[in-house]
Amino acid sequence: MALLLLLPAFAGCLDSGEPAQPALAASVSMAPGELIGGTFQPVEFTARQPLSLLVPYPVRDFITGLVQNGTVLDFARAFDSRQVEMLAPPGHATATFLVAEQGRDAWPLRATNESWREWIDRGGPAEGMADGIGALRVAGDGELPALVPERLTAAGIETLQFPVSRPMRDGIALEQGGNHSTGLVDGYSIYEWLEFVTDEQDGYNERWGPLVPRDPAYERALAFLEGEFDSMGLDGQIHRYEFSSSPYAVNVCGYRTGTVYPNEWLVLGAHLDLAEPGSPPGGGTHIGAHDNTAGVAMALAAAEALAQFDSRRTLAVCFWSNEENGYDGADRWIDNIPPGVNITNYLNIDSAGVNYPGEYTLVVDIIPETDNKLNEQWEMISLTEWIGTTFYDIAPVLRNGRELYYTEGYAAMKDHDHPHPDTISVHESQRGRSDYVRFADRLGVVSLDFGAITGGYDCYHAPCDTLDEMVDWMATANATGQQNLVASLDMIAWWFTGLFWYLDERPVYDRS
Repeated sequence: MALLLLLPAFAGCLDSGEPAQPALAASVSMAPGELIGGTFQPVEFTARQPLSLLVPYPVRDFITGLVQNGTVLDFARAFDSRQVEMLAPPGHATATFLVAEQGRDAWPLRATNESWREWIDRGGPAEGMADGIGALRVAGDGELPALVPERLTAAGIETLQFPVSRPMRDGIALEQGGNHSTGLVDGYSIYEWLEFVTDEQDGYNERWGPLVPRDPAYERALAFLEGEFDSMGLDGQIHRYEFSSSPYAVNVCGYRTGTVYPNEWLVLGAHLDLAEPGSPPGGGTHIGAHDNTAGVAMALAAAEALAQFDSRRTLAVCFWSNEENGYDGADRWIDNIPPGVNITNYLNIDSAGVNYPGEYTLVVDIIPETDNKLNEQWEMISLTEWIGTTFYDIAPVLRNGRELYYTEGYAAMKDHDHPHPDTISVHESQRGRSDYVRFADRLGVVSLDFGAITGGYDCYHAPCDTLDEMVDWMATANATGQQNLVASLDMIAWWFTGLFWYLDERPVYDRS
């Protein structure tokens, strides 16, 4: 029996003259063996033979400290080891890596609205791609090679996957949103911030705008947010434009100067003001949890995460006044951009949160759009889908959203009488409705907005726009309203953060 077991190996040695080499992917090991989702962590890879390994997640260069869109690690000899500081995905149970022969530069990739598992199951790694958008290795800012999207023809590769877990915060139950309660960004902390800010007694409600004389509630919110920016290490500033239109505009912003292109600014924002009494269709609100306190909360969480890293371009995070009355806050800020400064991209959140994973569509609008053909901003659409599916297991949800948009149109996504569960639509927009319109129209920069049901929300611009109301709307058969709302806040804030990292490395310019 022992002789029979030894014969195949002996025959193999006679055939080749050398021991058989292991498959490339099978020869790679990783320490630690399980990653922690939603955090940057040092990871060491070891290969038992020469090969190259593509890391398709944000990594931080050891020399520059800058975050970049993945990298390629080369292993020149047997049992070579390489270490990288990488972000494990916050919304996946596995992390996927690509493996090929040593020195590979051109890599095939999955589709932007396809999961790694779907790609692997359909044979994508082995088939490769012909004249499709893949990843090309180029020189980076520091030690690590960078990746750029490129039309290329690439032969097949191998893949390997390692487990990812995201621990729950002690004392927080699943029904409360515990599975999104840890990490660099976490939805449960955003929910807690919303509870504090919208508290009836001690919150920052009735902030209808910079009225004359100065509105105490709005002024209190401005000072609070300036302090939040300063505590993060950003340069918090209150900008008053007292001699502009009436009511005059007042914004609060946090800044951190870029280390490579300081005069190129990448701007994140959300409007701070609430719909004042008498505003249609609901008569105004004094809390505005959905419109737009949730947007401020998610943008602030992204700012806190981004403040921990240097960036190539200057980070500007602004909360605008007067969105409900004509975008005066954004307009006055644009009027006063310092000479020599260029805005590369603008990202916005307005009335998001009551959406997927509830029964409503998360709407991601991208502008400018000039010809009603949805063909001008595919670069930003593809990038946005790529980041969403890299961080979260939402590929089928994105495909549902694309089908909904093309078959039923924009209005269907705002209709709560006919809910569309499991839908996120990333699309060029023909009807932008928030501050991002001003950046696209006036500056010609590609701008994006995360939103959801607005006119279809029963409490839109109404006194019932409270956090409890958002929770009620988000309840489903398989999860509590709070659990789903925390998941929504987590996903959008992570998406917002990831978009900054990718656009900081490589802005997207208007193709219209």
